[in-house]
Amino acid sequence: MWPMSKQYVQPRVVLDHCTLVVKSMVKDWGPKPFRSIDAWLLELGFKEWVSNRWNSFSIQGNNISKLKDKLKMFKFDLKVWNREVFGFK
Repeated sequence: MWPMSKQYVQPRVVLDHCTLVVKSMVKDWGPKPFRSIDAWLLELGFKEWVSNRWNSFSIQGNNISKLKDKLKMFKFDLKVWNREVFGFK
């Protein structure tokens, strides 16, 4: 059923059951949610800009929800910054 996967049986240590590990050889996780360009780190003031943008977001909710929303907002701002500074889309 999954030709690009392997199954491994771990040794019994404590219980009378063996742990099974299934590894997929295919590493396509879909579109990447975020990527960075090394040249950004060389740009004067980039780290300060990141810190200021990140701290400017005021989000309500639990911690994981806040992180998700902050990353989404930051990704949008980063795309705009990249276009303005480097001219890339």
